[in-house]
Amino acid sequence: MSSSNPSFRPAPLAAAVKHDIQPQLGHTAAQGLRSLSLCNDVVFKALFCRHPHLLSDLINAVIYPAAPITVVRILNPSVLPQDLEGKDIILDILAEDESGQRIAIEMQLQRFRHWAQRSVYGVARSLAGQLLAGEDYRNLQPVIGISLLTHNLFADYPAKADWHFTLRDTQLAQVQLGEVLQMHIIELHKAETLGKLPQPLVAWIACLLHNLDEAVMNEITHEPVKEALLHLEVLYSDEELRLLAERRAQALVDTQDILDYAQNEGREKGREEGREEGREEGREAGLEQQRHVLLRMLEHKFGLVPQHYQARLSLASAEQVAAWSLSMLDAQRIEDTFI
Repeated sequence: MSSSNPSFRPAPLAAAVKHDIQPQLGHTAAQGLRSLSLCNDVVFKALFCRHPHLLSDLINAVIYPAAPITVVRILNPSVLPQDLEGKDIILDILAEDESGQRIAIEMQLQRFRHWAQRSVYGVARSLAGQLLAGEDYRNLQPVIGISLLTHNLFADYPAKADWHFTLRDTQLAQVQLGEVLQMHIIELHKAETLGKLPQPLVAWIACLLHNLDEAVMNEITHEPVKEALLHLEVLYSDEELRLLAERRAQALVDTQDILDYAQNEGREKGREEGREEGREEGREAGLEQQRHVLLRMLEHKFGLVPQHYQARLSLASAEQVAAWSLSMLDAQRIEDTFI
């Protein structure tokens, strides 16, 4: 099946990929292109938006033993340049199956404080967005959220890595308030270690984490994953995609580095003073630095920051600055940062 969306070019079948790509590229360029990890959410989105039948197989591997679905439409196939700065929800894939049911799937690369709230909000927004004013609630189709995490979200539960949340009673978990809103979470590294999942999901997890490791990939027998690896070979020759993926990876590193630097400035200043006054001055200097860094990040993302937001920022505590910094990563408008 091929997507009806024009935003991504249909990828050709890769029967002769290994023979065709290497001669077209110099050795160094080919090695650089082969560094496209499927965990990079730009690469993840490009692959599965171009090949919805592979997305269907991945989704079915995650939601098993639920009835399988077939993706017929990708609702948000494009990646715009402004969407590469920070972890924005637009890099998730929102798909629709033959019954109109929506599935939102994301490759989550970073841990941050309000991830759970953001994810629930995103799934609920997809549910609410189905109906126009006055439409019958019977027209609502379920929304399934799928999050593939490269970190352990539930570290206190080391024996479980695949999670399925619905609206259930707290005392009688078997009593469910319908299936209109569902969330699946896979902690990839933990799942790989446990090795207790169905074979298709095990194969997809291995591909997501180790698609650059030829030895590991040679052990995979699940045919859709083997096909995905061939399509990734084709993506290696896409210079534009490589640049987008590299920019995405660098933006995530830079965002984390800015936050770490601002926090470390205060701690270093306090240690140098060696006295309570010095520690207090260090904390204040660090806080001022954090405010300055956040202001620069806001200007980079939204342009000139209105005076009333600058005033709020100048009086903000360290906790408030940290919270706004996280909110800014997902904000589509500057006012969303200061909620």
